[in-house]
Amino acid sequence: MLSLILGLVSVVAGEPVSVCRPTGDRYFIADGAQCDRFHMCDEDGNLAAEFLCQDGLVYEPVSKQCGLPFKIDCLGSGRTLLQEPQAQGNCQRLNGKWAVAGTCDEYIDCMSGVERKVTCQNHLVFDDATGDCEHPDTANRAGCTAEELYGFECPNTVGQARYPAETDCRAFFTCGIFTNYHPRLGGCPVNSVFNPASQACDDPENVPGCENYYSTA
Repeated sequence: MLSLILGLVSVVAGEPVSVCRPTGDRYFIADGAQCDRFHMCDEDGNLAAEFLCQDGLVYEPVSKQCGLPFKIDCLGSGRTLLQEPQAQGNCQRLNGKWAVAGTCDEYIDCMSGVERKVTCQNHLVFDDATGDCEHPDTANRAGCTAEELYGFECPNTVGQARYPAETDCRAFFTCGIFTNYHPRLGGCPVNSVFNPASQACDDPENVPGCENYYSTA
C-alpha cells in the first residue's frame, strides 16, 4: 500500500501535528486542514512523515490513496486548503478535468500534466461537479441545459410521456418526474422510427411522414 501511495505523492516538511496515537503499527491519517496532504504515524504514535498528493489529487482517508476530488468530500470534512496549482498547458492543475470553453460535450483530461481532449458521446454533456459525462438534465450546466441544447421544453404533463423530435424520425424526448420534467433525448433502434401514437418505436411504414426515412432513393 505504501508504494502505491508514494507513486503519486511527495514527502513534505510541515509543522508538527499531534494527531498520531500509539497503535503498535504504522498508519496514515488525513491532514486536518489541507485536503491533499496526509501524515504517516509510527508504531509509538509519533509523526513519522508528511506527504503531499500530486497536484490536482486529494487524499481519501478510507482507501488511503490520492484521487481526483470529484467523489472525495474535502469541503464537508473541513479540509478546504490545497497546494498551489502547477498549471501546465491547458491543465489548470497537473491532474483533473475541465470543460472546454464554449462547448458542452468536450473536456480536458489531465494526468500528471499530460492532457487529452475528450468528447462525451450519445448527446451527453460534461458535468463539472462529477467529472463525468451526464445527461443535460442531470449536469445542470449554465448554457448546456436540455432545453437550450434541444430547443424543446416539456409540456405540463402528468406522469411520463414521449414526444417526437421534429428533425429526426428516430429521435424522441422523454419527459417525466424522473428527469424533473426536463427533456431527455432518446432514439429508436436502426430500421425503426418513433411513433407518437403508440409512444413506442415502430416500423417506418406505420408512421405518417417517416415512411421513407430509410429509403436509399
